[in-house]
Amino acid sequence: MGRVRTTWLAWGTAVLSTGLAVAAVPLAAANGEGPAELVANHHAIGIVTAIGISLLGAMIASRKPRNPLGWLMSVAGLLLGVFSFSQQYGPLAAAESLPLVGLASWLATWTALPGIAITITSGLQLFPDGRLPSRRWRPVAWASAAVAVIPAAVMAVRTWPLRGPQLATLTFDHPAVAAIFGIGFPLVLALSVVSMAALVVRFRRSTGVERQQIKWFAYGAMIGIPLGLPAEVPFWGPILELMQPPLMFAGLGIGMFRYRLYDIDRLLNRTLVYGLLTVSLAATYAAGVLLLGGMVSGGRSSSLVVAAVTLAVAAVFQPLRRAIQRAVDRRFNRRAYDAAATIEAFATRLRQQVDADALTAELLAVVDHTVQPTRASLWLRPAGDSAGAPGTGM
Repeated sequence: MGRVRTTWLAWGTAVLSTGLAVAAVPLAAANGEGPAELVANHHAIGIVTAIGISLLGAMIASRKPRNPLGWLMSVAGLLLGVFSFSQQYGPLAAAESLPLVGLASWLATWTALPGIAITITSGLQLFPDGRLPSRRWRPVAWASAAVAVIPAAVMAVRTWPLRGPQLATLTFDHPAVAAIFGIGFPLVLALSVVSMAALVVRFRRSTGVERQQIKWFAYGAMIGIPLGLPAEVPFWGPILELMQPPLMFAGLGIGMFRYRLYDIDRLLNRTLVYGLLTVSLAATYAAGVLLLGGMVSGGRSSSLVVAAVTLAVAAVFQPLRRAIQRAVDRRFNRRAYDAAATIEAFATRLRQQVDADALTAELLAVVDHTVQPTRASLWLRPAGDSAGAPGTGM
């Protein structure tokens, strides 16, 4: 197809997917599911994922039509959009005797699994160039495709004769669906772990721009995946889970389109430092309030104890931040750590060095070790001479 047709197809699919996902919100309200219930029941994350992946898929497919990743994401977004809509419309149609209850109940049974499978398996295997890391990964790709298609096809065939109000109210709890979904979904999760290994292999082999692209994707996943772990914790769990898709899609999108790509190393460093700093200070504050409160006021809350612990935490903020920064640099950014150590050692020797020639040679050696330029020169201005004269060079 021509570029115009592919653009229309990509964005047309995105508009349809987004429209279906957005329409699921008022349908949920008609079912008695307000915004809080929509989040708590884990229905909101499906809607957000459908919107995010369809729009990102359209961006990739319209700008890079030869990259299959964009088209696969568009298909996944459409499947998840159909699922979000039919999941809400089916029960409402069954209760209000609306038309197409049979079709809605049938679509809700099988569209979710392939949408999830494409999102968390194929996306990882093909990012960022749309190709597998090597031919050895073809069996994994075929297995992912089989897990996405075969269980969904079986559920579609088994539930077609059963479509109707009863299927709409039960969906995944229906005997014709529960057993197949119970097999297919764990297989999808297992293949997602293998697919993550493919991304790790690609990262270890990559250089330059591709390496930075994977870093952006990993950055979004590093923040997003932990947010989904406490999903079953009352109130806060579903809210944190809802933040997961936007973060992961943002990392993937920035990686694909290379916007501010080379700031990722600094961003990763700062995220790790301030994340560890926040956890450390929060743990110190909680422990201080509990321990001092127990000793001073018999376990009751005391404003004096809270104030003292707050001042102590404020006092250790900068020293602790510097200590964590050094530890992170030493472990993950060794070159910067070694450069800082070299400069610090040179500053110590500088206070004791009086020989200008030795100082010049040592300064150039430090610059060569830390900055690693192709060429370095040092100009020294003689006393009383406004024009600098070259001292030495390398």
